[in-house]
Amino acid sequence: MPPSIHPVDLITTLRHKHLTPAIVFLTSRRACDEAMQAFQRSQATLPPQRQKNIAAVLEQVIAQYPSIAEHPLLPVVQRIGVAAHHAGHLPSWKIAIEELMRQGCLDAVFATTTLAAGVDFPARTVVLTQSSVRKTRDFTDLTVGEIQQLAGRAGRRGKDQVGFAVLTPSPYIDLGVITKGLTGQPEAIDSQFVITYPMVLNLLKAHPLDQIQAILARSFAQFQLNRRAETLERKLDALHVQMEPYGPRVCADWITQWQVFDHARKQKAHRVQVRSHEPPELAARLHFLTPGRVVGLPKGRGIVLRQYRSRGQRSPMVTVLRANGAVTECPAGLITPVFDRTFEVEEAPVYPWCTPHSLDELTRQMSELPVRIPVLPILVQEEAEESEIVQTLTDEFPCPTCPSRPACHKDHAQALRLRQEIHRHTKTIQALHTGLWHRFQARAEVLQQFGYLTPTCHLTEDGEWARLIRIDHSLLITELIRADAFSGVEPQILAGVMASIAHDDDRPGAFPRISNGLASLLGQVRHLAESLAPHEDPPLLRADVAALTERWVGDPALTWIGLCRTTTMAEGDIYRLLARTLEYLSQLHTLNASHPGLADTASRAIRALRRGVLEELP
Repeated sequence: MPPSIHPVDLITTLRHKHLTPAIVFLTSRRACDEAMQAFQRSQATLPPQRQKNIAAVLEQVIAQYPSIAEHPLLPVVQRIGVAAHHAGHLPSWKIAIEELMRQGCLDAVFATTTLAAGVDFPARTVVLTQSSVRKTRDFTDLTVGEIQQLAGRAGRRGKDQVGFAVLTPSPYIDLGVITKGLTGQPEAIDSQFVITYPMVLNLLKAHPLDQIQAILARSFAQFQLNRRAETLERKLDALHVQMEPYGPRVCADWITQWQVFDHARKQKAHRVQVRSHEPPELAARLHFLTPGRVVGLPKGRGIVLRQYRSRGQRSPMVTVLRANGAVTECPAGLITPVFDRTFEVEEAPVYPWCTPHSLDELTRQMSELPVRIPVLPILVQEEAEESEIVQTLTDEFPCPTCPSRPACHKDHAQALRLRQEIHRHTKTIQALHTGLWHRFQARAEVLQQFGYLTPTCHLTEDGEWARLIRIDHSLLITELIRADAFSGVEPQILAGVMASIAHDDDRPGAFPRISNGLASLLGQVRHLAESLAPHEDPPLLRADVAALTERWVGDPALTWIGLCRTTTMAEGDIYRLLARTLEYLSQLHTLNASHPGLADTASRAIRALRRGVLEELP
């Protein structure tokens, strides 16, 4: 959505305060386009000389990227000196906007936060209208690094002594998030290293198996895992120090011995006792929790109206009148102080378990209670252990007659917790040190299962060509090739299948209809992808996206504008889809030696794809 300040008013103010050129970061592509529409409806125009300067720069860019000449925003940008820049635009158009900003022709660019990283063009001012960004289908707060990236665009080297970061009032901005982002330390860099099937094949092609673990140990990912392990090792040392007072006693492993004994004691006690008993402290208090008794609660005080135990509840409950007049239910175990003060209660069989007059009177009396009330002394008697249980367990365990029994009973809970923490940290440390290697071994086992590796981890004949497929969903693509799924297919159908595998965006939209041949092949691909799901996450395999690529490859007379009119997909997204499809087809093109027919079909599909806009960029 646009910022609360109207885009035209915002840029007019920035111009008046000499704070241009500016980058205005908005929440979405739609917000950027709506800001441009607001300028189209306005009467603001640049002086003729500035319009000529913009036209001259655009003429130079159009000579290199002819598709820009037909862009519908070209006249608007030239007239008002403001542009939009987001992922929905073609790369060539974004290059033109960046060049205009570098040469000082534009006063403002409306952009999404994706502009903050990876693009370098100068601006005197950045305007922040948001503190969150949409990722997948939800909004999350901007990180410290992202906010500093946004603010870091302010200030032109050699032109501005200082850059300005301006916050506009907006319902989408949290000043606390922005303040933390501008003053805090950026988040640590996290390795994105992933062990893939092609990586396993290529490593085993170049190195013996016994050298792989050492190679992985030198990676940045393993360095970060080792740093985490070092932190846990320091915690582990501290736990060992805390564990020293609980060293061996009469039993070498007294913690396990006591745990087994205590479990057996409880099991036998459960069999001997006819009915369950409350804890001694609670049992002693229950006798005094009668209607009218003043009791202490976790928050404040109250008067007991009734005591009950509903079906299925393991502990007794009380209904309590609180100081604010509320009648609430509370487990009896939460009542700790029982005060030496009672009131008369006219009981009733239904809620609120007393008469209205009595409820009003009790509420008044509650408000008049003094701050200090004497606590009722309650004698708690510990239940003696059943002699028959002790006698029975003496035959099985040394604990009942062991002199260390009181110490074990006292220390067991803390010692057991410490030992569990030690075991958990030890396992985590081991997993961190060997995690990459284990993931490599798991991938290698899958490749052995499918016949790409021998039992001794040498590449088979299929493994030799499969290592050349170095893209996402490589296992699915190689299994499709082995199943002859692409045998005899037309270039447009091959391109459509590759597009459906490559595409990872689930945004809905309108697309052209899919052909019967492509639909049939996609059904086979989907079935195989589901069978490989335990070993590799399946792609989206959208048929509508495949149909769009099929249409572009199969109809050489179709223009770029004509293709864009067949779908609601943004032209920038169309470009990225086709560019990624080209990348996937180029991988198939490398299989000249092992699969010449497939490589030839991929080559023809590539030639059909690379035309118009797709010829302008490498």
